[in-house]
Amino acid sequence: MTLSDPFIKSILERIDSPDVIGVGIVGSYARGQESKYSDVDFDILVSKLPESDYDRYTLRYWDEKLVSLKYALLDEEREALTDPRRAIWAVPGLRGMKILLDKDGSLAELQRMAQKFDFSLLQGQADEFAADEVMGCAEEVHKILSGLARGHESTVLYATWGLVKCMVEAVAVQRGILIVSENWYFDLIQESVGRDTRWTRAFRMAWGLDPATSQYQPRGAAALTLYRLTAAMFDGLIPDKHREVVAHTLQLIKEAGYA
Repeated sequence: MTLSDPFIKSILERIDSPDVIGVGIVGSYARGQESKYSDVDFDILVSKLPESDYDRYTLRYWDEKLVSLKYALLDEEREALTDPRRAIWAVPGLRGMKILLDKDGSLAELQRMAQKFDFSLLQGQADEFAADEVMGCAEEVHKILSGLARGHESTVLYATWGLVKCMVEAVAVQRGILIVSENWYFDLIQESVGRDTRWTRAFRMAWGLDPATSQYQPRGAAALTLYRLTAAMFDGLIPDKHREVVAHTLQLIKEAGYA
């Protein structure tokens, strides 16, 4: 899609205003990988955000296409490049963005910043984030152990869901895996850790991707294994302030027979 495309022209006419600084198209359409089911993603940089949170990110059906509109302040987008959790998503999007409107050159400058981005400068923050996630998920471990002991399916599945999401994100952020598309999120992480590793096998079982884990009990047990392996992966990153919680949680897993 280019500026000469009638659809693009119609979109810009609908969304342009004095508050708009620049507009870029991202996602599958920017990569030339769209299908008939793809939405058209527009990032809209503004000097002033819409009053409603709903209007800051919204979907519309325009010209028989599902259109995604995300409004953001320029400073917020710059700050995303200094936060490892946000940067793994923001950098690939900015690098691949097709700029459609750039009133003062701010969007082009932001894209240049993304092109020069060096994750190593954020590695300390990323390590700290991963350690915090391991400590924080101790609560999910306790819930899974409780649910398994009581035979309560909902407790196990909900806590497993939370634990897997946190452990996967911890790995993605700590390793600085740049997420080109959310559709490849799980693929990229499994490839990074290794398809044949114990960690990936535990992840797939806990997430219900293994045919043997149709029941909640093996999924809960796999989530506990995933926690142990992630804690071991990041053992050297865990600060003293988190040591007691993590160590005690691992001991509980062992005592319950899931080590």
